[in-house]
Amino acid sequence: MSAVLSLSRSLIPGKESVLEEAQRFLVGGVNSPVRAFRDVGGDPLVLVRAAGAEVVDHHGQTFLDFIAGWGAVVLGHNPPVVVEALRRGLDQGVLFGLTHPAEVELARLIVEAVPSVEQVRFMASGTEACLTAVKLARAHTGRTKVLIFEGCYHGHGETLMAGRSAGIPQAAAQDVVQVPFNDRGAFEAAVERYGRELACVIIEPVAANMGVVVPEPGILARIRNLTSRYGILLIFDEVVTGFRVGPGGAQALFGVTPDLTVFGKVIGGGLPIGAVGAPKRLMQHLAPEGEVFHAGTFAGHPLSMAAGVAVLRELNARAPYERLEQLAARLAQGLAASAQAHGIPIQVNRVGSMGTVFFSETPVRNQADAMASRQDQFAQWAKRLRAQGVLVSPSPREALFLTGAHTDAHIERLIHASEAAFHAMGE
Repeated sequence: MSAVLSLSRSLIPGKESVLEEAQRFLVGGVNSPVRAFRDVGGDPLVLVRAAGAEVVDHHGQTFLDFIAGWGAVVLGHNPPVVVEALRRGLDQGVLFGLTHPAEVELARLIVEAVPSVEQVRFMASGTEACLTAVKLARAHTGRTKVLIFEGCYHGHGETLMAGRSAGIPQAAAQDVVQVPFNDRGAFEAAVERYGRELACVIIEPVAANMGVVVPEPGILARIRNLTSRYGILLIFDEVVTGFRVGPGGAQALFGVTPDLTVFGKVIGGGLPIGAVGAPKRLMQHLAPEGEVFHAGTFAGHPLSMAAGVAVLRELNARAPYERLEQLAARLAQGLAASAQAHGIPIQVNRVGSMGTVFFSETPVRNQADAMASRQDQFAQWAKRLRAQGVLVSPSPREALFLTGAHTDAHIERLIHASEAAFHAMGE
């Protein structure tokens, strides 16, 4: 007990020892690499509170936040509807290990919002959901190969990270075909070559993990047409876009219907979650109805379900999407104009309330373009914003997110802070 109390005292907000002890007890001082701030420099932030559009670090400094839980926070931090739902959930019990009514309700809300989905299976993370979707595709088709797009991220499982991480057997790459994002010709050639071996094509319909990269007109429809022709299942990874770019996700926004959809982030209301959704004919491959095994102690966790239900009900009652679109468009225009005035070439890629500022003279349409952008200039911009109390992603390959808590004044503050940053960078 004394050791626990001692450690707790050493982590009191405001103590300088927090970062030192993070380095001692956590790998790299973090639990996810981007949190180390190595792409932009400076000490990692240790946050202790969040509300609305603001977060507070362990020194007591307040930041205007545009990370928004990496997109999971769509209403703003700690919205009252979620806080109240979690209080009620805590009164009922933290974990049951058996079915809870909120699981059924959250599944119903997803099915009613996303026409391609008839049934849902919840799990603990987006990584787990992507791996499960691929297993379903392989079981349904009897094939093994998977086609992915360079720069898209579908979690850190072996198949979907083959060739991109140590610790993964080289043999795993034999079942993976990779093509550049937005390259219609390369995609068509790959399908013509491997089409009868491909179980699925998995894609972020709006790429968000090389920075936001927008699908070019017609390419998602072409992917849909060609996968249907070859009997390949199409998986939309909507972990980021689901319920963020609109109530039906990117598939509704672009009018393209996948076979399987992966959800995460927003549907958990800020708590850990993942989900796979599809028509019953595909979902019935999952145990206990079928032979694709999936299980988990924390699948359908009552608190994640309660928070998710609260968020989706709030989105239904007071949909923020039109207002978020207006705010995001205004922000993109303001940033572009300010950068141009100071001779700083940027590209602002955006869909709805998510976007990325690329420091590039040419459009960014794939991973090669994203990697060619000036990451040193991004780091300067992000560090100068942080010095002014404005927080954007500490990586040039992540997105900036708006929430229902952001206001016109917040947009103006980011534009104004960027104006000062661009001015200094242009000198």
